[in-house]
Amino acid sequence: MTDDQRAIQLKQLANIVIDAYLNRDKQFIPSFGEYNGIMYLTRPEGDKDHSKLELNFFYDRADYEPENHS
Repeated sequence: MTDDQRAIQLKQLANIVIDAYLNRDKQFIPSFGEYNGIMYLTRPEGDKDHSKLELNFFYDRADYEPENHS
């Protein structure tokens, strides 16, 4: 891999990270309640729905909330 190819890949990676950071408030974050994971089979109604919610996708609580060390 040449230095130019590496520079292009690093710029693309940086753009992905920056885009994710700037749009973090628009990302779907599930509400888990007492559960460690959740899968939506149908779209929730009203305020619980979100355009970024994926159906038939398992949302793992550990991916969204920091570990509880108490």
